[in-house]
Amino acid sequence: MIPTKTKKQDMATRGRPKGAKSFVNIDMETLNEYFGSKQHIPVSRVWLEKMNILIVEQEANQINASVKPTTEAGAVEFKITE
Repeated sequence: MIPTKTKKQDMATRGRPKGAKSFVNIDMETLNEYFGSKQHIPVSRVWLEKMNILIVEQEANQINASVKPTTEAGAVEFKITE
């Protein structure tokens, strides 16, 4: 008979590895370079509350997709040389 792991041993191997981090620190200037000032960035609700920031739920932004078809690009020609 093959011995099975105990429940305690099995639970020890689940979840994040030891020392792993869910969050990292990044400055606002870098975020702005990548995303701009209108981009929605997910942040922890608990962190906002600790910073004494009031959370007000809003409706999601809605956009209309374009009804115009995109133009098809022609074939790309290239030459391989040695």
